[in-house]
Amino acid sequence: MKWFVCTAAAVVLLAAVPAQAGDVEFRPIDTKKLIVQPSKTAANLAAGTINLVGQQTAGAVEGNGYVKTLNNLLSVKRWLPTKQAGPSALPAPYLYKSTQYKNYNTPVMPTYQIR
Repeated sequence: MKWFVCTAAAVVLLAAVPAQAGDVEFRPIDTKKLIVQPSKTAANLAAGTINLVGQQTAGAVEGNGYVKTLNNLLSVKRWLPTKQAGPSALPAPYLYKSTQYKNYNTPVMPTYQIR
């Protein structure tokens, strides 16, 4: 019975809403035009205020002992070995910048392959 009442109510509501006839007119919004153009002084003052509040908040969070403790407990410490694994005592290759240069002779993945 309740489904019948709900269905009847939905049909009545849909019948009561008038159909919107006509085409939708496309009007682009000009995002470069503001209603009120801010002056340079107001913009600089707002930017300075935002920077000051951000720095104060970051300083308060970094100085909070509880936050430091949570970060120390929940963070993962990465340890990079300085020596190569195995019997060699040579330094690890990633410590030198020349080993991090990109190779100019890298193969390109084919986009189309003929069978």
